[in-house]
This record gives sequence, C-alpha cells and structure tokens, in this order.
Amino acid sequence: MKKFRVKLGLSIVVLFFTNMVSAQQTALLALGPQEAKSLHAPYEFRVANFSKDEGAYGSGDLVLIISNDTKTAIINLNGTRTELRALQMNQNTECKTGTSRQQVYAKEQLRLQVKLTLRAGEEACWAEGLISIRTDKHTHRYLVKGVSGL
Repeated sequence: MKKFRVKLGLSIVVLFFTNMVSAQQTALLALGPQEAKSLHAPYEFRVANFSKDEGAYGSGDLVLIISNDTKTAIINLNGTRTELRALQMNQNTECKTGTSRQQVYAKEQLRLQVKLTLRAGEEACWAEGLISIRTDKHTHRYLVKGVSGL
C-alpha cells in the first residue's frame, strides 16, 4: 500500500510538472499562407535563430503578419487566429535602413510588443528583431525576421 501511495504521489507530481511545462511552451503557432493575402504588402515574420547559415527570411514558422500601414497584427495564439490593433499610430511607416520601430498591439488582455530594425532593399523592406506576447501572467518571446513588399 505504501509503494502504491508513493507511485501515485510521484505520478501526480510528474503530471503537474508536465502540464506546467506544456502550458508555458510555445504560445504562437504557424499561420497559414492565406492570411497574408487579405492585406496589401504585409510584413510576414518567421521565427529566426540568427545563425550564420540562416537566410534573410528566418528559418522557422510564419508566426506574425503586420499590415503595411502597421495598424493590424495577426497571430495564431494556441490554435486561435487572433487579430490585434495598434495602440498608437506609427507616424513613420517609411522603410529606412537602420531605423528602429517599436509598436504595441492589443486585444482584450493580450499584448503584443514588436521591436524591429529595418533594412531597405530594392523591392522589399526587411525587418528583424524581437516580439513579445503577454498572456495572463506569462510573456513569450520570439526572435523573428521578416519582409514586406514595397
């Protein structure tokens, strides 16, 4: 009987920690390619690791789309498509190499903070940086790389 209680107690502890870890795992999931089609020349961001052999597009899933006017952000939060609105209007949407851009998007209690550095190309505006998603008591951070057609 004592062995049974120890095994049961251990199982409960393992289950608790497993659920806790999975609750803190990736909040952002991949967006479908059709999401970008509803917006004119949006920024499309993929998870990036910034390794030497990684290209300019990033190497991970498409996790964030921002409208070219920066008013709207679209994410897939834990399997639910979520559209957020900018809290302030970005005065300058021009793409200049070396320019930093910060924006906060919100929907109810959800906050998405975007911190990017821009690089102008011939036909595109490249961006890379950090995005942070605040849900309840957790903040999830992702390094990203993205591009928008000009």
